[in-house]
Amino acid sequence: MSGVRWGRGSLFKSAGGAEGSARQTGARAVFAPSFSPAGPGASWLIVPILGAAAIFQVVVVPNLAVRGVYPDVILLLVVARSLIAGRRGAIMWGFVGGLWMDVLSGGAMGASSLALMATALLTGIGHNAIFRRNSFVPLLAALSGTLFFSLIYLAILTAVGYRFPPGPLVANLIIPATVYNGALMFLATPMLNRLPEQAGFP
Repeated sequence: MSGVRWGRGSLFKSAGGAEGSARQTGARAVFAPSFSPAGPGASWLIVPILGAAAIFQVVVVPNLAVRGVYPDVILLLVVARSLIAGRRGAIMWGFVGGLWMDVLSGGAMGASSLALMATALLTGIGHNAIFRRNSFVPLLAALSGTLFFSLIYLAILTAVGYRFPPGPLVANLIIPATVYNGALMFLATPMLNRLPEQAGFP
């Protein structure tokens, strides 16, 4: 829920033939390991990778805001990771990415991590139980993941003392952010489907 975590203005003030084939192969060699069970999902490399994504979220993504709401890069990466390679690595991505988000946003430390790890457990169902190459599976995962993350994140913040007007927050922030994340995930689905299929849960 980008508006909740990152949009402090929203929440605290009220995510050619052979040559082309060679390029595609090279791109897969760079990015595919990040989504594989043996890749950075379980190594230190996710720290700089997700750190760079978090900085991108803070510096660049706000420029994509529509009526104060913008996408959540870290959340979408965690959802994509869970769909491509399963829950186990995605939980680690959620933990590390959440820490970066809380450090850079000044939010309650650990809140984003807990909410993202819970979200990875939910959206990871789409790894094998549902055919992930169906274009609507990533869309459904992004929509349900954003809603689930938002509710968990807000519940944690409420538990530690934050107070929010629930009605306006849901109508003006959570629902628009959910639609935004879902649209981006739907557009990204063809690219995600080019990454190697994993045979089973990692």
